[in-house]
Amino acid sequence: MADKEELILKLIKENPYITQQEIAERLSLSRSRVAGYISGLIKTGKIIGRAYIVNDSERVLCVGGANVDRKASVKTSFKWGDSNPVTFTETSGGVARNIAENLGRLQVPVSILTAIGEDAASKKISSELSQFADVSPSVKVQGERAGTYTAVLDSTGEMLFALADMEIYDSITSDTLKDKLIHIRTASLAILDTNFPKEVLTAIIDERKAVNALTAVVPVSAKKVDRLPDDLTGIDYLICNKEELETICRQYSIVSGNGLFSDMEQLIDLGIKNLVVTAGKDGVTFLTSDGEKGTLKALGAEVKDVTGAGDAFSSGFFYGIFTGLGIEQSCRYGLAGAALALETNETVFQDLSADKLRERAEKAGE
Repeated sequence: MADKEELILKLIKENPYITQQEIAERLSLSRSRVAGYISGLIKTGKIIGRAYIVNDSERVLCVGGANVDRKASVKTSFKWGDSNPVTFTETSGGVARNIAENLGRLQVPVSILTAIGEDAASKKISSELSQFADVSPSVKVQGERAGTYTAVLDSTGEMLFALADMEIYDSITSDTLKDKLIHIRTASLAILDTNFPKEVLTAIIDERKAVNALTAVVPVSAKKVDRLPDDLTGIDYLICNKEELETICRQYSIVSGNGLFSDMEQLIDLGIKNLVVTAGKDGVTFLTSDGEKGTLKALGAEVKDVTGAGDAFSSGFFYGIFTGLGIEQSCRYGLAGAALALETNETVFQDLSADKLRERAEKAGE
């Protein structure tokens, strides 16, 4: 590689959003010469388009929702059919978005492929998330507004019910993602939630399967597990709760009722390589296609708010997988992430770091 190309690549690694004019000024070159060098770097696969993504397979791609999260916390005992006094907060949320921010805070190279609307909320979500993840793979959808998720919590922080407006994601098709294939194919790990339509998730999983790249799925709800592909052999990791597991079993005509491990084994037989089932305060159960299995207790936590705890578990788990840990230890990291999230009113623990996650995970091993 020529000296000038090496210098340009160094500048891009330092700032993937640097403009060609800024590069030209830094290196005392004309903008046209910089454009020529960048074109060469793209052709040789050293960088991937705009923003200039360095072709480093050691990164995570999160695919799915980036919404407005609204929480109404009931101050006293909740009464159906009556007016309930609440405190109201609004933050950025969405399963894929939350996982991306958590991983970014853990210093994992992460990008996100989501649908971004044209309203002020969409711009705010994108701006905030860009501090932790590369948002350039995302799709801008004209005329749409950001998705919203509204949770109503009781006075102890437990969820009573939630309302979701996610129409923006249904506008995404497999054709929409044709110019995103380089992002989809090159990440070492892709984590998909189930906000995008079934055809889109199937296409992404097939693309990943074709290049033998790790793919994980984290359903957003029992209602959206029907967006899983018909063929499950391209899913390396599936994280779900017990309600979602029961719904998945019905969807794939699995005869359940013989115990949790029996249901999990039948799903493994359909092609999923690693299955993790969460149960909130009752901990987590895991099973692999190699026969490794176990159940871990949840970590003690002073619960302030359950919102985001599931995404925090997934983030801690995938941090473990990304850094080379086995499934059991990765589950311990997931439990640590969930415990930290439970002890904050924020959807994402604002002081999250790899050191704090490891320290909390050590308690899971005691």
